[in-house]
Amino acid sequence: MQQAMKKAFTLIELLIVIAVVSILMGLVFRLSSLGKDSWRRTLTVTRLQKIENCLSGYHAAFGSYPPVKLHGARDIYLRTNVHGLQTSEHNESLWGWNKIGDVGERMAWRQVEAACRSQPVACRFPYPERYDRLIDIVSEEMKRRAESGEDIYKNYFEDESRKKRLSSSFDDGVSRNIGRHAKNKSKKDWRHIQLFKFGLMSYLLPRYLVMMNGDEVLFRDYAQWTGNNVMPCNPFTGDSYSMRGGWAQVRRDATSTMKSDLAKIANIPSQSVCARWMPNLAGVCQANHDFTLFGVKIKGDSWYDRSELDVENFDIEIFTPNTDSEESTANQYILDGVTVRDGWGNDLYYYSPAPFQQYQLWSAGPNGRTFPPWISRKRLKANANERVAIWVADDIVNMSH
Repeated sequence: MQQAMKKAFTLIELLIVIAVVSILMGLVFRLSSLGKDSWRRTLTVTRLQKIENCLSGYHAAFGSYPPVKLHGARDIYLRTNVHGLQTSEHNESLWGWNKIGDVGERMAWRQVEAACRSQPVACRFPYPERYDRLIDIVSEEMKRRAESGEDIYKNYFEDESRKKRLSSSFDDGVSRNIGRHAKNKSKKDWRHIQLFKFGLMSYLLPRYLVMMNGDEVLFRDYAQWTGNNVMPCNPFTGDSYSMRGGWAQVRRDATSTMKSDLAKIANIPSQSVCARWMPNLAGVCQANHDFTLFGVKIKGDSWYDRSELDVENFDIEIFTPNTDSEESTANQYILDGVTVRDGWGNDLYYYSPAPFQQYQLWSAGPNGRTFPPWISRKRLKANANERVAIWVADDIVNMSH
């Protein structure tokens, strides 16, 4: 009996063992977390460096950095609607929040983020016609999610206006419903009808090969395209494409399956130049689908967190054009797109003021928050400056020229 008792553990010994195991497990998880964070940071820096190589090539070819037009204002005090679009209303009293995660902090960030995205990295455009069936599937899935009341979607749809907007379903709003936007064909205000978004990637990628897959009328009649693309001409004859079909003919050439990539855009020298830096973009861009340009495969990484709106790895964005109303559910449509994200799954940021002889490219870091470089923090009140310091403390900003 005495021997059996000697072999047993006392309560104190058991508690000591449990404490030691808990400490070791905590250390393992901590090291694992640090390793993952280090990997994300390395991935971010690598992507920044590759984009920098592309920007250097662009400057060498054209004498400036990509002149990304403003898709909004750089004013951080403009309110945003439920679609993340800036309104004309100012809200300067947004620095009353006490800690990260407060409602006030989220409101402030929405306004700051919209300003930081005024020169976007992502380019957006109407999706290819071959996605019609997939769009129908996504639409039905969104209706089901919004109406199901499933616990997994409860928090996402607890906002009644968001639920109403999504449960109303949506379609492409363009190819099959072109008449609805006829009155907006001459408007260039991105808030009115965001059929195209000419971000940084629309300059670093051969724009016509990537973006010209939608309905032909989009590239023939819409100011969003025609107002932002100079009509090319044949470099050997000097004849303008407008003499043989205009942008409609360019679109046919760009989407033809009978020609090689180079032949498709042989008459558009500015696009052929992209081939010089294309190898830097292999495995760097995030796109909705695989495609190959000049022999370089462009494929988005699959590890990053995808949004609630994805179905079968198809990344979609929903817009409500023609209105700033938060309650509107009409005219919803989907855009395809290409972007570059950091190691935490957030788009990189780009800033280049005219005449585009300098730029800044950066990541918001692990906390996903940043602050625009064109606003001096010295202008902020002490309370606001303290909070902005939290946002930018982990930013990765080592690509500036």
